[in-house]
Amino acid sequence: MTTLLDETTQNDQAVRPSTSPSQRLRTTTAAARVSLRWLGVRKTLTSEQKTQAADTFGAEGAFLSAGKKLLDTRHPAFKAVTGVKNSAVSYWKCETLPYPEPGIRLIQQQRIEAFDQRMNGFRDDLAEAVANLDEHYAELRTAARRRLGRLYNAADYPETLVGLFEIAWDYPSVEPPPYLQQLSPDLYRQECERVQQRFDEAVRLAEQAFLEELQNLIGDLLVDRPRRNNLRRPK
Repeated sequence: MTTLLDETTQNDQAVRPSTSPSQRLRTTTAAARVSLRWLGVRKTLTSEQKTQAADTFGAEGAFLSAGKKLLDTRHPAFKAVTGVKNSAVSYWKCETLPYPEPGIRLIQQQRIEAFDQRMNGFRDDLAEAVANLDEHYAELRTAARRRLGRLYNAADYPETLVGLFEIAWDYPSVEPPPYLQQLSPDLYRQECERVQQRFDEAVRLAEQAFLEELQNLIGDLLVDRPRRNNLRRPK
């Protein structure tokens, strides 16, 4: 993250020495958004089921919140699917800078092609992991039937898991649409100011993230230093 910000600043200083950090960020980065489609493995109990569960404890069903877990997410095949998701999201965050809009981060324009290729790799890995998970689906449903007992409901389970997990990404525009300048110059100016304010905030968020990362690094070094000193101490 810090490398991206440093490179963005250094590469652009020679071209625009008089511009602010937020303006340099605005001209050298693009928005990158990652979205997930994921099978939900938890389901709220029906009113009848909650009433039955409440009766066990002598409680009122209306004051009880309860759910059931449809599949065992600890199964190696399911963990492999989750692992691909975690790796993709982690990569996206490592290659980008924060932006004050939910689900959007900033990527250096020259890194978009490499980012796109890597994300395609994650998508292929996910398809392979989901196909493997689907091979174990019958096994997982059998285990769920045994563990859930009367709470098991075949209608909660799709025929196949293929197509129910997806990683998608795109590069949405965060700039005001050009046609707005012709339709309403004043509104276009307001939108430009709003976008500039967001990039000002993006710089602040990036600086904050850098300081947090630096503090964590220093903390790790301080924790590790006594151990290294002990290793060096003569016996």
